[in-house]
Amino acid sequence: MSFVYPQFLWGLLALSIPIIIHLFNFRRTKKVYFSNNLFLKNVKEATTSKLKVKHLLILLARLLFITFLVITFAQPFLPGKESADDGNNAEKLVYIYLDNSLSMSSELSSNIRGIDQGVNYIEEILALYPRNTQYKFLTNEFANFSRVPKSSDELSELIAEVELSGVVRTAEEVESKIRSDIDDAAFGSAGNRRADIYVISDFQRSTFGSPEVFTEDSLNNIKLVPISSSFEQNVYVDSIYLANPFVLADEANELAAVLKNDGSEDISDQIVRLLINEEQVASASLNIPAHTSGMVEFTLNFPLARNNRCQLVFEDYPVTFDNEFFFTLNLGDKISVLEIKSEQLGRQDSTAVAKVYANRNIFDLQSYSVSNLDYSLIESSDLVILNEIGSSGGQSGTAVTPYLREYLANGGHILFIPPASADLSLLAEVTGNSGISAERIDLPDSIQADRQALANLDMANPFFEGMFEGETENFVMPPAEKIMEHNLQGEPLLRYRTGEPYLLMLSSRYIMSENASSEQLAFFASPLRDAFTGIHRHAIFVPVMYRLASRSKSMNNQLYYYVDNPVIALETASFNDTLSESNTEDSRYLYKLGRGEEEVIPSQRMLSGRLLMEVPQGVIKAGFYDLVRAEETSSASSSNPLLNLSFNIDKSESLIEQYQLSELEQLAENAANVNIYEAEDVEAFAGMIRSEQTNIALWKYALLLSLLFLLIEILLIRFL
Repeated sequence: MSFVYPQFLWGLLALSIPIIIHLFNFRRTKKVYFSNNLFLKNVKEATTSKLKVKHLLILLARLLFITFLVITFAQPFLPGKESADDGNNAEKLVYIYLDNSLSMSSELSSNIRGIDQGVNYIEEILALYPRNTQYKFLTNEFANFSRVPKSSDELSELIAEVELSGVVRTAEEVESKIRSDIDDAAFGSAGNRRADIYVISDFQRSTFGSPEVFTEDSLNNIKLVPISSSFEQNVYVDSIYLANPFVLADEANELAAVLKNDGSEDISDQIVRLLINEEQVASASLNIPAHTSGMVEFTLNFPLARNNRCQLVFEDYPVTFDNEFFFTLNLGDKISVLEIKSEQLGRQDSTAVAKVYANRNIFDLQSYSVSNLDYSLIESSDLVILNEIGSSGGQSGTAVTPYLREYLANGGHILFIPPASADLSLLAEVTGNSGISAERIDLPDSIQADRQALANLDMANPFFEGMFEGETENFVMPPAEKIMEHNLQGEPLLRYRTGEPYLLMLSSRYIMSENASSEQLAFFASPLRDAFTGIHRHAIFVPVMYRLASRSKSMNNQLYYYVDNPVIALETASFNDTLSESNTEDSRYLYKLGRGEEEVIPSQRMLSGRLLMEVPQGVIKAGFYDLVRAEETSSASSSNPLLNLSFNIDKSESLIEQYQLSELEQLAENAANVNIYEAEDVEAFAGMIRSEQTNIALWKYALLLSLLFLLIEILLIRFL
């Protein structure tokens, strides 16, 4: 038992007053004279014994009356299991975390959203604690308001503005943030750091991680409040991709969407609609077995605008937050291909490279001999092809080397086709790797050239993904002559039947750059001429060369991003032609993301012709954003968007499996300071926290006992 006002217990000193009165009879005796007191003596003895008992009872009643009266003013109470009021009016530390991820938008069995029920829980918590309690409130955005303690009125206004967010947080991140805030010197005095921590979440297994981290805190009172949903079925878009990564105005294309069924029941006739610029252009249906994926395809054979906002929409109740998937189809610029060829090839009408990249709707091909090259073209090219240039290139070959080396270091893509002499000196100079060596294989005239068919394709290689339709096991490969022995290393895309590489993606160690990629440098093992190979006349040549070119420009046409992508990268060349000619190269620009009246200015920097933007957590929402730019000295932005960008929530949010109550209860068994509040509705939750934390006041019972003993005293005086 505790007391609200223990200082009143000093009033128990008043018990000495009736005791003193009882021990000392302050009445003056009065003598009465009788003629014969023989009979009075017997009466006196009997009366004295009776009065002694009466006085003791009256004294006891008075003492108990005073005792319980004093206790009444001290206001005794029995503390609850985890009392919210410690009786000394000290400020109570209460930390509340509310998971406002999109999975909390699902409707519960009580027909309200999970986040709304969480807000109602917080209102009950505010009603439980004293008015002087200090609160800290945290959501997934880790916003600035979480740094400053709030009063109950301030927190009531704050929770009314809580919105769903695409940001997800793990238990480790939440626990670390809470611990650092409680340890903050501005939050409570050093001797008063024990806090009540409420964690209100749906405890989604895929995003929340392991809640065991909360058991590591042995100082504070941890209260896990699960928002349980009874739904175990959900369909979401796993990924989408194009058959041709470049969307061209006059070229048909195929769009494939992969949907996943994260449930234990099969889905039949799931209708999926494709919207482009808010108009439905196609629909399809598919069946998705339980815990597997299904694919639906759409043919894009209709005119498209330069920038197209697209959506995949389907119905999947009751989990509806992921029923829309946003992506953009921005018409791609032509792939800029620069062929630098030897003087010998320069005298020919057309090379194999010029023929394969002759489609002017897709490629912007420029072909020059090394002696007639404008070096400024190298920097603006997506793919540079060095066709049979060796040391015989002479002074021109030497002059082009610094430009190629800088181009490669800045992320450029080069395809090297060796000369018949197997001279790799230019490749060694461009890569700065003097260890590159090659030896020409010279066979006697009596022996035929070592010409053999190439090995079958390795279809498990991502390079060939989606390149062919149907079976390719009986694919007849073209022949190629082995003209050299070299020491180059990397990933073979095509091989001789003997296992040696024919088309090789060189390792990134050959590139002198911190951001080197293994996709930047490709190498053919022979010239692309009839005397050495037949691959340039084979059906496989076109898709392979197209894929090499497309990988050099794949960044420009990313269909979508996720809201939790830390950085997105765009090549400024992909939208330079949309800018006003009045913009000078000397101007410094600021890029912004706009959505209606909303405008976001991400942290950004330019690197080798690329715009790198850091996506702010908790600010970008699922949907479409326009990329616009303005001069740093001007507040006005360009009126027309440079690009449309689309953002979606992370796929892990769509995996709706939650931690079971039994798993959370097991945590509470192993940690004395961890409690689980499992309630179906707000009323049940309020009853649970009040029963455990509300003090039982005893002053009313003390007052009744005080009045009872006062009555007993009166009765003893009157009738005894």
